[in-house]
Amino acid sequence: MRSPFLCSLVALMLTYAQGALAQSAAPKQVWIQLETRLHLEDSMDSIETYARDLSNVNGFEIDGGWFGVAIGPYDPEQADADLQKLRAEGIIPRTSFTTTGATYGARFYPPALAAQPGTANPTVQNTAPQTVPPPAPAEETAPEPPISAAKPLAQAKASEQAMTEAEKKYLQQALAWAGFYDSAIDGLYGRGTRAAMKGWQSVNGYDATGVLTTAQRAEIIADYRFLLAGLGFEEVVDAQAGIALRLPSTLLAPASYGPPFATYAAKDIGLAQVILISQRGDRARLAALYEVMQTLSILPETGPRKLAKSSFTIEAYDDLIHSTGFATLRDGDIKGLIFVWPRGDSARRARVEEEIFTSFTRLSGTLGEAPILGSDLKPQESLGGLRIRQPNFTQSGVFISQEGHILTAAQDYSGCGRLELQDGLALSVTIQTSDLAVLAPKQGAAPPSIGRFETQRPYAPQHVALGGYSYGGKLGAPSITMGKLQALTDLTGRTGVARLELDSLPGDIGGPIYDQHGSVIGILLPPPPPGSRQLPANVQFMANWPLISEILIAADAPANTETETVELEPVDLANLAQNTVALVSCWP
Repeated sequence: MRSPFLCSLVALMLTYAQGALAQSAAPKQVWIQLETRLHLEDSMDSIETYARDLSNVNGFEIDGGWFGVAIGPYDPEQADADLQKLRAEGIIPRTSFTTTGATYGARFYPPALAAQPGTANPTVQNTAPQTVPPPAPAEETAPEPPISAAKPLAQAKASEQAMTEAEKKYLQQALAWAGFYDSAIDGLYGRGTRAAMKGWQSVNGYDATGVLTTAQRAEIIADYRFLLAGLGFEEVVDAQAGIALRLPSTLLAPASYGPPFATYAAKDIGLAQVILISQRGDRARLAALYEVMQTLSILPETGPRKLAKSSFTIEAYDDLIHSTGFATLRDGDIKGLIFVWPRGDSARRARVEEEIFTSFTRLSGTLGEAPILGSDLKPQESLGGLRIRQPNFTQSGVFISQEGHILTAAQDYSGCGRLELQDGLALSVTIQTSDLAVLAPKQGAAPPSIGRFETQRPYAPQHVALGGYSYGGKLGAPSITMGKLQALTDLTGRTGVARLELDSLPGDIGGPIYDQHGSVIGILLPPPPPGSRQLPANVQFMANWPLISEILIAADAPANTETETVELEPVDLANLAQNTVALVSCWP
């Protein structure tokens, strides 16, 4: 789902770019760009290194405050051959590419050719005269015969075959940005890529051969960078987080802070956002942060992720968003970022991600203490201002078999994309009646212990204990709530359902009701639906053995009916609940 604002912006820029490019001739000269640096000092260091082997090294200011290192200029048809040769010899980086220099501003190197401050990109003589020979003196020559149309096509095919996979992917991204390509960025020039090339050639007044010349590729990439510049990339120095990077200011609002995050949310109603990670810590804290972040709503559950000793990487996606991120531990500082982009816009996402990630720079300082570690409790509603993903509902149950089957109260499971145990194990509904349900793990998992059922008719009144995850797992363990069994029927006289006097919470529904010996005598049912008659808050109901036995027989799940005669203290009941009570979560 693309942001309406982004789509409008790109459409407007495409109209302008295509109109401008249609009126321009093919470039007379191109450059081979080697590197882009954030600081002038770094670019000069790179220039000094390249100048040992190359005589035509140049330095240009680039739109947005960057500094580019390039060699040239070259004749467009010669540039690709030199690019491949220099890369093969390991003299220039594999990521080097040809460009028309449309984004180049003032030249700062070589000093003899440097433009005065504020001047535009000058046209200069080649510092490598052997690459573009000077014109010969004019003389009378006989007119040359017409060149066959097959020769330029053969040259284009030859230069295309010399392209690397990375270059082909980059060109596919450029075609996607221009609106001509909507298939996978895979570096394979199949039918879709050829059609995109033909479409671009046709719109821009070239023969629609489906094979781009070096000059045409340079023109597309220049257009690509022009569109990217429209996102308003600018350097952001976040002194609080201790991070500097380039961000698309057109799309993102100023930062809001909630340790360990500095969040640059989308303007208006867009989905794009960048979250900086900044926290003092060690390996244990890095691991804890990684675990807690898995529950954030900006990180869907689908996608690869990896935790290493001093770093982690995350890629996560669903139908709405695609998020990528990383964090590294260095000198006691954990720093990184999460980049969120609308799903279905992979070409733009990849280019914007590259711009952000490659500009990421660590500075001194971190955000304040984040609420992770220090206790067994983890934040349940939000972390650093980011919402933690929540289930539709949680309920309790009791383990009834060594295979992990669970007896619980019946619920409406139709809205559950998945059912899970507290350890993430997937569950399925084996059988369900109007009151009770039996759930089974999709992969067997032996529980610590299983519940023991009292099959005799209980007496009333008597003291009982409810075992349940009252707070939906926030405490990390089930709790015990003491109460009374007041009657062996409900208020209408129905048998099989008994009335309790007990204070419970929604997470307790489905939990076992223990007698004083620790035997299960019932399962807590949901409260009656609201009506004209309001019951006291502590009036609850449980399904007792007649209803329990019926569903166990239907599910072919034999019950453990061994009973004890020793009365248990509350602490013993709590230990019993911890081993026999299950937490069930219903996720969208």
